[in-house]
Amino acid sequence: MATTSPFFRGSILAELVSRTLFVGIIILFVYGGFAYYVSKKTFDHEMGDRLMAIARLSAGQTKAEWLPFLAGKGDLYAKFNDFLITKKKESLAKNIFILDSDGRVLVDANGQYDFKENDWLRDLDPEPFDLAKKGIPAVSILFPESDGGIYKVGYAPIFHNQKVVAVMGVEASARFLQDLDQFAKVLFSFGLACLFLMGGLLYAFARRFIKPIEELARVSQKIAEGDFGQRVHSTANNELGAMTHAFNEMARRLQSHNEYILESMSNGLLVVDLKGNVITFNKAASTILGLSQFEVIGRTYMDIFKSKPVFLETIQSAYESHKHLENQEINMSEEEPQFIRLRSAPLLGADNQELGTEFLFTDETQLRKLQSQIKVSEKMATIGELAAGIAHEIRNPLGAMKGFSEILQKKLLKNPEAKEMVEDIASEIEILNKIVTNFLVFAKPTTVDSQKTNLVEAIEGVLPLIENEAQKKNIKLVFDQKKDVYLRLDVEQFRRALLNLALNAIQASPAKEEIRIEINGFSRPELIAFLNQVGFASLNPVETEGNWAVITVLDHGPGIQRENLKKLFTPFFTTKTEGFGLGLSITQKIVEALGGLISAGNRPEGGAVFLIVLPALDKKKGDVL
Repeated sequence: MATTSPFFRGSILAELVSRTLFVGIIILFVYGGFAYYVSKKTFDHEMGDRLMAIARLSAGQTKAEWLPFLAGKGDLYAKFNDFLITKKKESLAKNIFILDSDGRVLVDANGQYDFKENDWLRDLDPEPFDLAKKGIPAVSILFPESDGGIYKVGYAPIFHNQKVVAVMGVEASARFLQDLDQFAKVLFSFGLACLFLMGGLLYAFARRFIKPIEELARVSQKIAEGDFGQRVHSTANNELGAMTHAFNEMARRLQSHNEYILESMSNGLLVVDLKGNVITFNKAASTILGLSQFEVIGRTYMDIFKSKPVFLETIQSAYESHKHLENQEINMSEEEPQFIRLRSAPLLGADNQELGTEFLFTDETQLRKLQSQIKVSEKMATIGELAAGIAHEIRNPLGAMKGFSEILQKKLLKNPEAKEMVEDIASEIEILNKIVTNFLVFAKPTTVDSQKTNLVEAIEGVLPLIENEAQKKNIKLVFDQKKDVYLRLDVEQFRRALLNLALNAIQASPAKEEIRIEINGFSRPELIAFLNQVGFASLNPVETEGNWAVITVLDHGPGIQRENLKKLFTPFFTTKTEGFGLGLSITQKIVEALGGLISAGNRPEGGAVFLIVLPALDKKKGDVL
C-alpha cells in the first residue's frame, strides 16, 4: 500500500508566489530605497577598504615563521594574543583573529575562540576567506550578531616564503548604518522597516529552500558513486520535504536490495575503487579468504592482502593494467592448497565512466579434491576388480591348504612336534584368509540402501557393542546428542563405520579414561564456521547449501603422529602390532558412499578426534516425515 510522506502539507508554488508578490509590493512602495541602498553601498565599500587595509597591515607585521609552532594556548599563543590586542586597540576593531587554511581560529584578540575552533563568521560568507587563501585580500558581507549590531570582516593573507600560511581576519562594527539610520530616521523609517522585513523573508526563504536542494544534490552524487548509505536531512513541510522523504526511502530500498543480492551470492565479490580502496566485499568473499568484512571495507587492497601474496599479485596485475581475467586459477598456498578461480572486469558507471575494478572468484578447492578423488576412485576400481579376481583365486588354494592341514593334524596325533608345526601352518593360513576376506570387502564396490533415519536411533543401535568393548578396558563411553538430526542412511553400513572408529578409540585410550561420541546438526554457514573453529577447515563439502550432520569420536589416547595423519585411510597402513590396516579404509569408503566426508586430527588437550560430515534432511522443507 502506498504511504503519504508525513512532511507534505503545503504548496511550494504558493510559498514562492506569495513571497515574490510581497517583495514586489514592498519595492514599489519604498520610494527612498534606492538612495538608501547607494549610501549604504558607499559606506560599506569604504568600510571594506578600511578593514582590508587593517588586515593587510596586521598580516604584514605578523611573525609568520612562528605560526607552524603554534600548538595550543601556551606561551607562543600568549605572544600572538598580545600582538592582536594591540592591533585591536589601534584600529578600534571588534576582534582580530588568525585563521589556518581550514578556517579554524588559531588565536584571537578577544579570546572567545578555543584553539583551532571553527570560525562561524567564515561559514556565513566563505568566499572572501577562500580569496584570501589564494593571496587576494577580501571582505565579507555585512551580518548581524546577537548583540544587535551589524558587523563586517576583512581578510588578508599572511605570507611566509611567498606562500600563504594563514589568514588575518579583522571584524568591525558597521557604525555607519546607525549614522545613516539617524540621518534618514523620518524619511526612510517606513522603507527601512520594509527593507529589513524583505531581507529577513528572503533570507529565511533562501535558507529554507536552497539548503535542502543542495543537500539533495550532494547525496544524489554520493549514491551515484556507490555510497548507498547516504541520506538527505530535511524538515521542510512542503513538496521539498515530500521529495526528500521519498528519496530517502528509495535510497534505503536500493541499499537493502543491493546488499541482499551481494550477501546472497555464493561467489566472492571484491570491488576496488580508483584509489585502490575496497568498497565491496561480500559474505562469500569473507568466507573464502578468511577475512572479516569489517577489517576489509574502506582499506586499500595492498594493505589487506599482504598475507596472501599470490592473490595480491593476481589482483594487482589486473587492477594496474586494467586487463580482464577470464577463469584464471591460482593456488593460494603450496603447504595448504586452496584453489581459487578468478575473473575481473572494470566497474563502469553512468556514461561508461570507470569507477574501479571488480573481481569475482570461487573456491574450487573441494571441487579439485573431488575430481582427484574421482580419478583415484576410478583407478582403484580398476585395480580393485583385478585384485578382487586375484584374491578370489587365492582363496581357493587357501581353502584346500586349510583342509589338508586339518587332515595332517589328525594323522599326526602320535607325533606332537609335527602336529604343532601343522597347527602353525593352519594358523598362518587362517590369517591369510582373513586378509584376503577383508581385502575383498575393501575392493568390492560399496552399495548402500539409504532410508530416512533418526541419527540418534542409528547410533543407539550400535552403542551396546561399543559399551561392551569399553567395559573390558574399564573405559567410560559418553554419548552427547547436541541436536536431533535426520538423514538418509544405510543404517547397517553406517553402524559398521562408526563401530570401527569407536573400537580404534577404545584401543588407543588408557584405562579409566573415556571416549565421546557427539552428534550435531548445522546449516551450511554454521558448518563452515564450526569446521574452522575445530581445525577441520579443509573438510568443507563441495555443495553450497543444505543442512549437515556432524558425528565426532574423541579419545584420550596418545594422538596421531603428524606424519601419519595423511596416511591413516591408506589401505594396509597401520601402526598396530595386530590388524591388517583396512578398517579405516573401509570406513572411509562407507562414509563417501553415504555422500559424506571423514577426517582425523589431534585434540589440543590430548587424544585423537575423528569427524564425519554427512548431508542431513531439512525439517522446514518437509523432508522429515
